[in-house]
Amino acid sequence: MMRIGAGQLTLELKARESRDGGQGQMPPEKGTLVAGAPAPAEIPLASAHDRVVPLHVMSPLIAHAFERGWNAREIFPFLEFQGDHPSDGGRRFSYFEARQAYLRAREKVGEEFVVDHAFRKSIANFGTVGLGMMVQACAEAALRFALDFQTLAGSVLRLDMETHGDETAVVARDLYADEELGQFWRLDHLLTVVHLLRQLPGEAPEPVRFEIEGRLGRGLKGVLARRLAARIVDDADRSRVVYRSRDLRAPLRLPDPAAAHMLRRAAERELASMGRIDARSLVERIVERDGTLRGRREVSSELGISERSLDRLLAREGVRFSEMVAFQRIRKAKGFLRDGETVERAAELTGYSDARSFRRAFQKATGLSPLAFKSAWKAAPRA
Repeated sequence: MMRIGAGQLTLELKARESRDGGQGQMPPEKGTLVAGAPAPAEIPLASAHDRVVPLHVMSPLIAHAFERGWNAREIFPFLEFQGDHPSDGGRRFSYFEARQAYLRAREKVGEEFVVDHAFRKSIANFGTVGLGMMVQACAEAALRFALDFQTLAGSVLRLDMETHGDETAVVARDLYADEELGQFWRLDHLLTVVHLLRQLPGEAPEPVRFEIEGRLGRGLKGVLARRLAARIVDDADRSRVVYRSRDLRAPLRLPDPAAAHMLRRAAERELASMGRIDARSLVERIVERDGTLRGRREVSSELGISERSLDRLLAREGVRFSEMVAFQRIRKAKGFLRDGETVERAAELTGYSDARSFRRAFQKATGLSPLAFKSAWKAAPRA
């Protein structure tokens, strides 16, 4: 196993054990399954070295580098330049390559760089995804389109939309165990959501709360306060930007159903041409399909691979199946508690053997007892 950044980003690159006593063999190419798995079920999977980040999404950072007089070839050693412009056309780059560029930029500017970067992005930077957003009937539909095709936009997190009562939130979840840039990506992606919604043709919805995991420095929090009218909450249990649902459903000025349909088909073709998906997102979707939690055997069966193969696929992303299920159970439990369920009922609905086991797991995952979490949720302002 190789660890990049002293445990900040974990990549598994070790060769698989062979069947003849563990003699060293070269691992198969990315996207192939382990020996013994059914051939028809081959599933292409992404790792931190797969090329999933499009160049056009990085153009704000490239422009930033030239404006500040940085040595662009030092910031972007993986790019080739013709004068002041990259010559790589439609190439995509890996998470590993992209993170090195963003780390260098943050070192030069400081933690407030993330705000400038997010608010510099134009909807045009997102290609087919940006065009598809522009022709939807309302901001909520535009958001759903963007989230359906976030991989095309170079998202290095997983963004999901959740509605509870009269509020709708976009929630950011990590795909890579990157302690050094984790909060940077959450801030960047959620602020980008805010900025893109402001660019849609209609009355721009404004968030009512902006919640982020981890502490924010005073300077960064001040910059955010100047950019957002929303209440800013740091050290939150999860990272999300919250809107009034009715604001997201306000009609946009230029809806075009025919164009929306054509752009969806175009996005689907573009996504298929990439030929890769990330194991973690795929398994998370199967684990909680239709709101029902599935076990290791069911998930591996649906993928057409053995349970051992499933474990190896997830190991490439630095996560265990048990950790994913535990995360999903706690996430569902939070939703039940927010909706008014008792602790005992939340434990039952999420499959815990008893309320005591549930309390212990919830406390370990969140730092709060279920009752304390429920009380804090009730006390939080909703304005």
